[in-house]
Amino acid sequence: MSIIIASALLYGAVLALGWLAFRRGGDAVPEAWRIAWEQGLSVAPRIMLAVIGAGFIAALVPPEWVATFVGRDTGFMGLLLASLIGALTPGGPMLAFAVGGAAMEVGAGTPQMMAFVSAWSLYNLNRVLVWEVPIMGHRSTLQRFVIALPLPVLIGLAVGQIAIL
Repeated sequence: MSIIIASALLYGAVLALGWLAFRRGGDAVPEAWRIAWEQGLSVAPRIMLAVIGAGFIAALVPPEWVATFVGRDTGFMGLLLASLIGALTPGGPMLAFAVGGAAMEVGAGTPQMMAFVSAWSLYNLNRVLVWEVPIMGHRSTLQRFVIALPLPVLIGLAVGQIAIL
């Protein structure tokens, strides 16, 4: 149900922006279509590969492994492991969310996958080493990393408590 609401909000926002571009006149609408087409050509293959890759992961990783290591009943250790896996997962959101969704389909717990996605988002090591350290410096990266370190587990614990309600 939430995907329907999110989609409706997204479609509504695009329609509103399209209307504003139309009202502006000039080349705003053709320029918007040109930019969208270029970005779509760039992103679409990545999305397809990420979804296919997540499908392969779901097919190759035995569901009993998922349930054993990051399943609903793995508790705190499952949250820690999911956080570590999230930190080590390379790639962008197309891959991370697809992997998380595929894992949930074969038995991963919601709190564990929220820890996975949160860790990927907060301190993905690939992004930290390639982008953050060179641009922000070692000291500020380490400060942010240390402060963010417990957050995925705390988010997973909170999601677990909300699920009890």
